[in-house]
Amino acid sequence: MAHLVPEVLLHWIWRKRLYTPQALRTAEGEPVQVLSPGEPNPAEGPDFLGAHIQIGALQWFGHIEIDTHPEKWYEHRHHESPSYRNVVLHVVWDNRSHKVTIDCEGRNIPIVVLRPAVSASYVENLRPQPSPFPCAPIARLASEALWIELYTRWGEKRLLARHATYRTQEELFQAFWEALAYSFGVPQGEPFRAVAQACPLPRFQRYAETLLDKEALLLGIAGLLEGVSAPVDPYEEALLTRWHYLHKKHSWPILTLRWRSSRPVASPWIRLAAFATLMDAYPRPTLLLENLPSGLPLPSPYWQTHWAWQKKLPVPLRKYPPLLWHNVRINALYPFAIFYFKASGQIDRALSVIEGFQKLPPENNRFARMYAQWAYPAHNAWQTQGQLHLWRESCQPQRCLLCPIGQYLRRL
Repeated sequence: MAHLVPEVLLHWIWRKRLYTPQALRTAEGEPVQVLSPGEPNPAEGPDFLGAHIQIGALQWFGHIEIDTHPEKWYEHRHHESPSYRNVVLHVVWDNRSHKVTIDCEGRNIPIVVLRPAVSASYVENLRPQPSPFPCAPIARLASEALWIELYTRWGEKRLLARHATYRTQEELFQAFWEALAYSFGVPQGEPFRAVAQACPLPRFQRYAETLLDKEALLLGIAGLLEGVSAPVDPYEEALLTRWHYLHKKHSWPILTLRWRSSRPVASPWIRLAAFATLMDAYPRPTLLLENLPSGLPLPSPYWQTHWAWQKKLPVPLRKYPPLLWHNVRINALYPFAIFYFKASGQIDRALSVIEGFQKLPPENNRFARMYAQWAYPAHNAWQTQGQLHLWRESCQPQRCLLCPIGQYLRRL
């Protein structure tokens, strides 16, 4: 059970005294009485300040540090920090071998284990099922406004994190190229990204002059033109001929990719052909970023009536599913346009794209559903992108004490 109780809930248990007082003892067996648990520390340092504790016959005034287990004290190097020399009690959830904790002056700090003093039924009620993030069982004790502000803030952090490693404009445009490819395959976008990585943008621009060239390269590198039946259509003949020529002359790779099953209109053939059409309409990244389209152009006529090689669609493609355009904007166009405009000093245009981003409907992915179930739903796509980054960078690694929600819950 020890690993099921994250530190943010231990703070909650200590602050609210959700334990059996008579069961509190140090690791050496002395009875402990909590006269005052102290106040949550909003800054770096011990978790609770100004506590009043009685251990045996002696009373102590000082600070409290709370961890899941005693080893955390040393992992966080508190034993080297003068900020922790006034700690009078080290409260942990579980302890196997430590009798005391040692501070920077070599002083012994008593350890109190909470686990024996907290009923198992209470912990189970607090966490009735495996929680997706540490504060999930008490997340709604924080207001919706606080959560929405957090999603929005993490939306900006995600944007900054995505663009933190470019050294040159070429690296920026290659990242944009890969993100565009990925967005055409969301939620199974990795095979599409692999195609873009195997076909770097500068080479693609150099050797794919026509729409047919672009389709041949993308479909050929994706392995979708290998082992196909003999052509029965002029377009099929032209596509294969062009691919074989480009592959032989420039040694383009042929990838072995796993394409998951999908509806015909979302097949990799149609999506890659649509990607080729977009790049044909906007052959330079700057052209696309500076003239954000209002929609996606349809693929070439063959791919408006076929979902795979020589396999016809039940109904000709007249428009894409709205979700595709939504994904392309969220995962590629808007994030890179914002960065591009900021980097080029066009702040007004960057702010305009941000405004448009924040008007997009929220995504319906597992992170959006998770936070909607346990906390509050996001209001727009900027915030659902923030939820994704919040989960990866804060909730999953359990950096609760650096989170505004975690800090708020500690003070309740």
